[in-house]
Amino acid sequence: MSRLKIKLSLLILLIFGIFPISTNIANAQESDYIIKKGDVLSIAVMGHPEFSLEQVIVLPDGFVQFPGLGSIQASGMSVKTFTKLVSDNVSKFVLNPIVTVFISNLPSQIVNVIGYVNRPGQIPIFEKISVMDAISRAGGIKFIKKAKKIIVIRADQSYEEIAVTDIFNKDPQKRIVKLLDIGDTVYVVEPKEVNWSQLSFFTTLAYVIVSVINIIK
Repeated sequence: MSRLKIKLSLLILLIFGIFPISTNIANAQESDYIIKKGDVLSIAVMGHPEFSLEQVIVLPDGFVQFPGLGSIQASGMSVKTFTKLVSDNVSKFVLNPIVTVFISNLPSQIVNVIGYVNRPGQIPIFEKISVMDAISRAGGIKFIKKAKKIIVIRADQSYEEIAVTDIFNKDPQKRIVKLLDIGDTVYVVEPKEVNWSQLSFFTTLAYVIVSVINIIK
């Protein structure tokens, strides 16, 4: 094997083996990714460390604090748009600045699916998804014919009840589509089922009591 092939093989191993890429972060580097509150950004202005930032969080008001420039809105903007905004602000002090914005970290972007499903737990999301999709990713409802009600609890603690038949209606025209956002919870209410063993026990107990009463009489 030639030295060039060896070097190429080592390079591939380094990229895909030793340095695994986080899917979340890699997706966020796309220029059309929309920055959200809680995202952690790194902003590099080439040759000007005084205008560069490491690990700055997007605050609840949607802004980042930029030394020398003040507060700059970030939330709701694409990476590309925010990069241009930073570049425009820095250009007041630096001629033709070269600005790069990295998403260093993302907050937990999940929805919870609990209750009468096959695999209850947390579902990672990168955009809004429907209640039906979330339940499907949790393995689906155990016995869909038995389930009657779904409760959607929003991140702000508001909630709404939906009939299972409305979400899983076979007719797409009649199907209700409810979208979930980060922090929302889907609770598929467990059906009320008859516990036949308990019913049999109490029936037998009642029969014994009646028999004892009759004997006493």
